[in-house]
Amino acid sequence: MVSRAALLVALMAAASPAASQITSRAIAETADISGIEASPDGKWIAYRIERPSTLTNRIDVDWYIVAADGQSAPRSLGRAGTAMWNDAGVIIPGEAKWSPDGKRLVIRALVDGRVALWASSADGSGFRPIVAGEGDVETFAFSEDGTLVASQGPPRDVIARTEEAERENGILVDGHTDLAQPLFRGALVNGRAASQRFVNDWFDRAPLLSAEPRKISARAPDGLTRLARGEEKALLAPQRDSLFLLTSDLPSDLRASLEAQGVCKTKVGCAAELPRLSWWHALDGGDAIVATHDADFRQRLQRWSQKSRRLTEMAASDGQLSGDRKYFTPCALTGDALFCVEAAAALPPRLVRIGKNGTKQIIDAPNSHPDHDGLLAETIVWQAGGSRASGVLIRPKIPGRLPLFITYYSCAGYLRGGVGDEWPLRALAAHGIASLCINAVPGNVDKAVRYDRALAAVESVTKLLSDRGIVDVDRVGMGGLSFGSEVTMWTATRSNILKAISIASVQMEPAYYWFNARPGRETFDDNIEKTWGVRSPDETPDGWKRLSPALNIDKISAPVLMQFPEQEARLSIELVSRLATAHMGETHIFPYAPHIKVEPRQKLAAYERNLDWFRFWLKGEVDPDPSKAQQYQRWAKLNPALPSDSTARTQRSTSAISIRRK
Repeated sequence: MVSRAALLVALMAAASPAASQITSRAIAETADISGIEASPDGKWIAYRIERPSTLTNRIDVDWYIVAADGQSAPRSLGRAGTAMWNDAGVIIPGEAKWSPDGKRLVIRALVDGRVALWASSADGSGFRPIVAGEGDVETFAFSEDGTLVASQGPPRDVIARTEEAERENGILVDGHTDLAQPLFRGALVNGRAASQRFVNDWFDRAPLLSAEPRKISARAPDGLTRLARGEEKALLAPQRDSLFLLTSDLPSDLRASLEAQGVCKTKVGCAAELPRLSWWHALDGGDAIVATHDADFRQRLQRWSQKSRRLTEMAASDGQLSGDRKYFTPCALTGDALFCVEAAAALPPRLVRIGKNGTKQIIDAPNSHPDHDGLLAETIVWQAGGSRASGVLIRPKIPGRLPLFITYYSCAGYLRGGVGDEWPLRALAAHGIASLCINAVPGNVDKAVRYDRALAAVESVTKLLSDRGIVDVDRVGMGGLSFGSEVTMWTATRSNILKAISIASVQMEPAYYWFNARPGRETFDDNIEKTWGVRSPDETPDGWKRLSPALNIDKISAPVLMQFPEQEARLSIELVSRLATAHMGETHIFPYAPHIKVEPRQKLAAYERNLDWFRFWLKGEVDPDPSKAQQYQRWAKLNPALPSDSTARTQRSTSAISIRRK
C-alpha cells in the first residue's frame, strides 16, 4: 500500500515545469510563431510569437529580431496588440515587411480596436504607428524606392452605422444572408462584435460593406502621403497561395528530378506512400531549396543544384519545417540559412536556423518541451481496407490496457487537440486515456468512400492496439471537428465500437439544407450534389436518411457531447433536439465562436469539458471540483448503457502518470 507521504512526493514530482504541459490550460496557452521575414540585406530575421492567455482571454503578439548569423540572442521589438483571425477562426499569421534599405520593419497590427501599420527600426527602439485611418488597413507593400502602399477598408464608424440601420429597418434575406448566424453583430471581427454576410458559394463570410471600393494610399520615405498610382496599386495584388503549389510550377529540370523521386504531381488522389510538394525557394544561379512532406506531415528539405542536376538532403524532421503552423508556408531564406518553425507531435513550436550544410540551431523556444511528462508519442501505420492509414498515438507509460480516444482528420505539427484544437490529447493521456489522432486516409475524394475508409481505419486500428495489449476495445471514445465530426458520427451510426462521442461541428441534415437553399445560393445546391450526391430533402429523401445522424438516432448507442459555435449550431437543430429528447446528448453553444474556437477561455472550456466527459464515460471518474457537480448529475441521467465499471464512480482528479512516477 502506498503511504500518504509517498503519494505526496509523487504528486510534487509531477508538478515540474515539463509536466505542466499536460494540463488543459497549458495546452490552450501554447505559443505559436509566424511572420518570419528576412531583411533585404540578409542580416536580420524578424518574427512574431502569439501567446494565448486564459487569464486575459487575449492572444497577445510580440515581435522579435535576431541576427541572421545566429550568433546572438533574439531582441524584443515590443508587444503589438492582439492576434486577428479569419471568419473560420484561423489565426492570421504575422504580417511584416522590411523597407528596401533594411532600416525599418513595418507590421500590420490590431491595437486598441484599430488595424494599422506600425514601424520599428532594426535597433529595437520600439514600434510607432505610421499608417492609421478611419478604416482598418487590410494589405500593404513597399515599392522599390521605399514608398509604402496601403489599402484601407471602409471606415469603422460607417460600418457600425450600416449595421444599426439594418437592425432598425429589417434585414433582407437573400443569397448573402447567413440564417444560422446571429444577423446583428453575431461575430467578432478584429476585436469588435460585427455583422457578417456570405461572400461566395460556400461558407466564407465577410463584414458588411466588404465589397466597397478601398482607399489605397502611398506614403513616401519622407512621410508625405498621397493616393496610390496604378503601378503602386498592383503591388497589393494577392499572391498565389503555396497550398496550391504543384510540381508543374517548378523549373523543368527540378520538376523532373522531384517526380523521379515519386513526388506527387497533383497532391490529391496520390498513393499514400508518395511524398507531396510543400514549398520551395529559388536561389541564385538556378539552384533551389525544396520542401516535401509525407502522408504523416513529416517534412524533408532538399537542395537542388542546377550545375549537377541533383537533389541532396539538407534537413528532415519528425514533424513540420515551415514558416508557421501551416506545412505549406515557406521558411524564411537568408544568404546561407533557413529560419523555420519546427513542430512535431511531442515538440511544441520553436524557431530554428538551418545552415546550408543542414546544421540545426534553436533560436527561440517559447514553450516548455514536454519531454519528461511521462507520455509516449509514436507514429503508427496500419492497413485499413487495403489502404495505408497512419496516425499519432499518445499514451502514458503505465502497464495495462487503457481506454482509447480517437480523433480523425489531420495530425500535423504539435498535437494539441486534433484539427481545431478541440480535445486536449496530452491531458487525456495524462489521465490514463490513450489518445490517437488519425490522418485522413489518402485516396479517392468521393465522400461516401472517404467515410467508409475512415470507419475501416478506426475499427482496424482499435483491433491493432488491442492485439498489442495497449487498449481496451470496450472503452473507446471519439471526437472530431468539420470532416472529422462527420466521420465520428458516421462511425457512431455504423459501428458499436464507440462508448462516448464528442463533436464540435454541425452535421448533414435537412435543416442544414433549408438554412441555405434560396435564390442567390444556387452554387450551394451544386456543391451539395457534387460532394454528397444529394439534392433537396424532398427530391432525395433516401440520400439524406443515409447521411444524417439526426435521422439515425436509433443507431447511436453512445452519449454525444456537442460543443458548437453559435454561428453554426442552428444548422443541426434536429440533431440537438432529437438527442436531448432521447436523453442521449448534451449541447453547449459558444457565442461569437467561428468554425474553430479561438478565444483562449472558450478553448479551455472545451478542453476541460471534453476531458471530464471522456474520463466519466471511459473510466468512471468524477472530478471532485464542487463547481462541476451539476454536469455529472446531468450526465448520470443520460441513458446509454453504462460501462461495466461505472456503477460506482470514483472521486479522482489525479493523473494516471503522477501516482506512478518515480
